[in-house]
Amino acid sequence: MTITCIHKSHSRRDLLEIVKLFKLPIEDPEDYKKKELGDQVIDALNNIDNIIADDFFYNISNLNELKEHLIKPNQKKMLSIKDKADVMTTAKLIIAFCKGGYVIQISYFDSNDHLYTEARRIAQFGDIPSVRRMCDLLNKNPYSQECVYPVISKKVQMDIDIKKMTNKKVHTSLHVKKGKVLVVFD
Repeated sequence: MTITCIHKSHSRRDLLEIVKLFKLPIEDPEDYKKKELGDQVIDALNNIDNIIADDFFYNISNLNELKEHLIKPNQKKMLSIKDKADVMTTAKLIIAFCKGGYVIQISYFDSNDHLYTEARRIAQFGDIPSVRRMCDLLNKNPYSQECVYPVISKKVQMDIDIKKMTNKKVHTSLHVKKGKVLVVFD
């Protein structure tokens, strides 16, 4: 299978990540603009026989799967600007409901059913930080047993885990041991 073009939804950053992750033979990929980098990736993929499998980020095991991934629209960029604004607005309204004491009467929503329907609808976009925060706050609702969990891609989950690890603080403490101590001065 030969690849002729890369879908325009793949950003330059995505292409650079693919070059580094799959160790494509492109010299100084950071020096290229998106179009030039895309052409270099196409040439590299058409000239190599196999790639290193990736089971963490993209779940791609062979060269044909990588080519198919690049031809198809980027899964991370499925939302248009208008759709993302709608998701963000809904998440903010649910966050306001949570900050308002979980009282449905003073919120934008008509009922708990409407609220949880909207929450489940936007939970599929868990790569957006506001959606993750909305799910976290909504799951702390003391008046409801229903939980909504965000759908997070492997790459974003790994980034979150790395961030948590770097933000952990090491707590040093002073240990005092009681007993006799002999100090001798010469």
